[in-house]
Amino acid sequence: MRQGVLRVAADQCRQQPRGEQRGLGAPALLREVGSAQAGQKQPRGGQRERGKPAHGGGMNCGERRELRRLKQSNPAVEAGIKAIVPQSFKARQVKAALCPAEKALESVRHGTSKHFTLKEKIKYQAQWSEGQMKKDFEKLRQFLKEEEVNRVAALREEEQRKTEKVDESVEQIQSLWDNVRKVEDALEDDDATFLENFNSVLWRAQHTKPGRDPDYEVLINVGKHLGNLRYNVCEKMMKNLCPHYPITLDPNTTPAGFSISDDLAGLQKSTHERRPFTHLWKRIVLGSEGYTKGFHCWDVSFGDSNYWTIGVCRRTALQNQAEDLSPRNGFWGISCVRDSYKVLGSTRTCGSWWNWWNLMHKPGTVRVKLGQNLTRRTVSFYNATKLFLIASIDVPAHEELFPFLIPEDSQSLMRIGADDVTVKVKDKFNIIRRFIDVDESMMPFVPFAMLFIMLFFLFVLSVVMKLCSIGQ
Repeated sequence: MRQGVLRVAADQCRQQPRGEQRGLGAPALLREVGSAQAGQKQPRGGQRERGKPAHGGGMNCGERRELRRLKQSNPAVEAGIKAIVPQSFKARQVKAALCPAEKALESVRHGTSKHFTLKEKIKYQAQWSEGQMKKDFEKLRQFLKEEEVNRVAALREEEQRKTEKVDESVEQIQSLWDNVRKVEDALEDDDATFLENFNSVLWRAQHTKPGRDPDYEVLINVGKHLGNLRYNVCEKMMKNLCPHYPITLDPNTTPAGFSISDDLAGLQKSTHERRPFTHLWKRIVLGSEGYTKGFHCWDVSFGDSNYWTIGVCRRTALQNQAEDLSPRNGFWGISCVRDSYKVLGSTRTCGSWWNWWNLMHKPGTVRVKLGQNLTRRTVSFYNATKLFLIASIDVPAHEELFPFLIPEDSQSLMRIGADDVTVKVKDKFNIIRRFIDVDESMMPFVPFAMLFIMLFFLFVLSVVMKLCSIGQ
């Protein structure tokens, strides 16, 4: 039908004068073309019929050629066709743009949307985190309770010891009563008897002196029990109960079949599945914090594992579709396969990212150091026991890099080592003022004075050496 309409329109345009073609034939032609399009049955659901082209309003090659000829001969036809012919195509476009929203609405109606899974995951994470918090605070309360019991017991023990010491002194004084009574009875004897027993009476009187009066040493050492009590308890708690890990693992990146320990520092095999997300690298675990600057260091222990990969990476590397762990894909680190090691990146020390090498001593714990030196930013790997350098790799400067672990051995136990934490009191005097008493206003001149003294000492030393050489 459409092809017939186009032919009639073409005949009308040929028969009419040029001026009439422009003014009168165009409206009728456009109406007939529009009628032909409206009368054509559209496939249901906005889909095109089988065998029909997907562009040009469903026209075949002949129809398109006829339209081109008509548009060249009559400008009004060209303008009308531009408004009418693409109409249905602009409608297969609007429908396509609405498809994602319709699918999302349908998944929400049927309860199959990923958002419901995320909602359940968030609820589970909140409950699990609350439970872990309560466990940690319960440990702290238990520690404080035991510490209180022990310190009170020590106080009671000292109280009993000091009390017994005072009681012994009282008993010693009471034991002198017999001697005192005998001496007093001797004083009441007649003169002859008193003179006869004078030496024994005098000796008894001299040996009835009480012991030394009690002093402050008998009292309880209150300063020992209460001095810096909270600080001492806190320091003991830091050493025994509150380990500090330089990095912690991100539970949201836990791979299937593995679990992260409650302190977020260990990774081991598990039968529980807690992750709603998946990523390309099935066993990669990221640190919970990324670093763009500064110095950072952490230890990774591997237990008996012979297959592992550690290092740093970009967070976007998880969505990378590449197949290899390389700097091109955002990974910098080292891999271990039994006794062989490979560097993921360019290095100035040993090996490179495309070959393997062996180490004389297999490291059970590797120390990772990420920092900026004078010229470049590097990530370095050391044997934490022998303290020798395994590899040092250049990494991009000023980019956020995350620590990562890959437990390639399903039976492996990987763990971040805790730091040795010490509580240090801030020094009130610097190294100079420890040995020199000087007014604060004179402090800026102290370094110059020390430099002058040093130069004078060197001058005197050089003169003495010169005199010695002349004397020889």
